[in-house]
Amino acid sequence: MNNQFIELYENIYSKIKEANKIIIHRHERPDPDAYGSQGALGEIIKYNFPEKEVVLVGKESPSLNFLFNTVEVTEEDYKDALVIITDTANFPRIDGKLFTRENYIIKIDHHPPLDNYGEINLVDVDSSSCSEMIYDFYSYINSKYGIKLTDKAAELIYVGIVGDTGRFLFPNTTTKTLKISAELLNYNFNMAETLDKLDIVSENIMRFRAFIFENYTMCYDGLAYLKVTKEDMDKYNILPGDVSNGVNLLRSLEGLCVWCFAIDEGNKIRVRIRSKGPTINTIAEKYDGGGHKLASGATVFSWEEFDDLIEDLARVVREYKK
Repeated sequence: MNNQFIELYENIYSKIKEANKIIIHRHERPDPDAYGSQGALGEIIKYNFPEKEVVLVGKESPSLNFLFNTVEVTEEDYKDALVIITDTANFPRIDGKLFTRENYIIKIDHHPPLDNYGEINLVDVDSSSCSEMIYDFYSYINSKYGIKLTDKAAELIYVGIVGDTGRFLFPNTTTKTLKISAELLNYNFNMAETLDKLDIVSENIMRFRAFIFENYTMCYDGLAYLKVTKEDMDKYNILPGDVSNGVNLLRSLEGLCVWCFAIDEGNKIRVRIRSKGPTINTIAEKYDGGGHKLASGATVFSWEEFDDLIEDLARVVREYKK
């Protein structure tokens, strides 16, 4: 148990106990950890406090809808509601900002704390995932107050951990992460079936994966990128989120240190950046973004500015290889 967080756990638990309505958010373009942390926290609260109204909000991702569905809300729904936001580093990335200054906001996240937008900010950058943080929170309130974990909550936490650790292949996987994951497997859910569902993609996305391998560019030594235009996405009938989900497909490329996908969304170009060693979040911050040392996102507003970003990434790779 990480003693530095006990006071925050107590404060969060107290706010949950006080609230009659709790609305839980995640980040835009959700990944498995966004779903896992949001859904698991909701499951824990609903099971242990059945008298409370718990609402999960956010635009759905077709590939992850098998986990659970969110609901649409209005500004009126936020009256007297406690708002909890998981796995979301900064305020602009929150999906569905219909709450007001009258709402008490709790942030639970594992990204570098560039934007402490909550009244309570529980941030653990050493955690593999926000889902692992939800397990830590549960573990504490279980030992102190007897709060229970449901099978569904265990499954969702496991999905979130698996997603953000790349199935335990990424460097953010720790012995603690593996111990928690092993404990979760004692609950009643079909791990193999769940992981199979995470792998299922439509035929158009499968064909787009061929596009990725045929069109990436290897530039400099150890740096690769892929440019994806709106016309490319229209051709394969996919969304920007579908493109982002494929970013780790280049990970196995021999000699690769850093790689990124640049996705043209019309008024801006979203850039998903990944690394096997060099620190990239400082570069992402320079380009209206941020994230982890080895996994970040940025935004540029022209292909010329993207070229500048590539030059900066090339410099980071060169310095890393010295």
